[in-house]
Amino acid sequence: MWVKAALGLAAALVLFPVAAGLWVARGDPDFRLDLHQGYLESVKGLAGDTAPNIVLVFADDLGFGDLSSFGSRAIRTPNLDALAEDGVKLTRFYSASPVCSPSRFSCLTGRYPTRGFIHSVFFPSDTPFGFLVNTFGFPRGIRGIPADEVTVAEALQAGGYSTGLFGKWHLGDRSPHLPTEKGFDYFFGSYYSNDMRPYAYYRNGNVAIEAPADQSTLTKRLTHEVLEFIEKNRQGPFFIYYASPFPHDPVNSSEDFAGRSKAGSYGDCVEELDWSVGEIRKKLADTGIARNTLFIFTSDNGPWYQGSPGPHRGRKANSFEGGQIVPFIAAWPERIPAGTETRATAMSIDLFPTFLKAAGIPPPTDRIIDGTDISPLLKAEAPSLPDRPLFFVSGGYYVGVRTPGDIKYLAAQRSENSAYWIVRHGPFLFDLRNDPTESYDVSVRLQGESDRLAGLVREMNAASQRNPRGWVSPR
Repeated sequence: MWVKAALGLAAALVLFPVAAGLWVARGDPDFRLDLHQGYLESVKGLAGDTAPNIVLVFADDLGFGDLSSFGSRAIRTPNLDALAEDGVKLTRFYSASPVCSPSRFSCLTGRYPTRGFIHSVFFPSDTPFGFLVNTFGFPRGIRGIPADEVTVAEALQAGGYSTGLFGKWHLGDRSPHLPTEKGFDYFFGSYYSNDMRPYAYYRNGNVAIEAPADQSTLTKRLTHEVLEFIEKNRQGPFFIYYASPFPHDPVNSSEDFAGRSKAGSYGDCVEELDWSVGEIRKKLADTGIARNTLFIFTSDNGPWYQGSPGPHRGRKANSFEGGQIVPFIAAWPERIPAGTETRATAMSIDLFPTFLKAAGIPPPTDRIIDGTDISPLLKAEAPSLPDRPLFFVSGGYYVGVRTPGDIKYLAAQRSENSAYWIVRHGPFLFDLRNDPTESYDVSVRLQGESDRLAGLVREMNAASQRNPRGWVSPR
């Protein structure tokens, strides 16, 4: 724990200049809160009777290669394999950040984490170490997801959905950053990663499991809570955000799954998560609402020191493919063709506009929404999305970009080799079509393309300094 604390404090001190540099005039906060509330009023009740239920299962630190349907031979995931057989797999789907809090911000808002000044992870604010990190690791005033950000839960809630969060929040532990203040009618879970202390579980605003929570029972308890929520809200529509705390370290599983996998305790943990997905899908089928439910499974970022990034270079906390490319499966009977697969690129920023489109709710117009509706990809109506770059973010800066043509530019990166972790290498230009493992820098051969993409990254950083929150004139 002391090693983690030292690393976290070092990160906070490194990030402080970034935070200070980004602390610029952000406009009248009351004006932005008024626009936020005005948007929610404008979409009130827009979700019709035919709006689908939406279930998003968001694993924590699950690698691209940790599911049997994505190549694992050591971990059996029959329920997730069945989900893929019933729907679509995206094999080039990225999280918006290689670390927790920024990734969750982007998933819920459809915006790159720079828009919310969430550059690192939050720590418990009532501990001395957490106070230091949360004070110096973020711009002044940022202690969680900003109150003027619109989450997909808020938009769906206003539209007429019942909304529930189960598991990990990690976007603030004090008002006005709490889950029930950002669109969730019901919350059962933790405010932090399962390696942070004190680790308690809350039901809405009250402690439900005293710290230290018994983590071996969490997957079963979370599953039970999700099933109860479905039963109570079966008339729909509902939005379930099941943000599992696993397989983040420390991995845990119940006695029923301990020792079952061929991948040690990590594999046991993933296999129990697979069981959980199966129980949820069974409940949807038993209640007769599976056919009108969009079910998505993915991960917040690549694996830590355990887990498989598949054939990709890198792991959690860096911008190589293994840090951000994650498994993605979506199923929606009669809307998404069964047993399909696409290599088109997409990112977790795309979930916000995709969910709103499915619900018949327009997005807000007073801010940049970086994501795009990917339902044409999921429904096999289009082989790819319009020509758009996908950007990679680290520590408050844009550090890389990938083009639809499979060329990826990365600014200098800290080595993922532990023997040289302090050394920075690059910049890089990778031809992912011919070199999916990012083994060879081709910037000399493609100097013009390298310069062009480096220019795109510089332009995004310059635009971020001019307009850090990504506001636009309201229409």
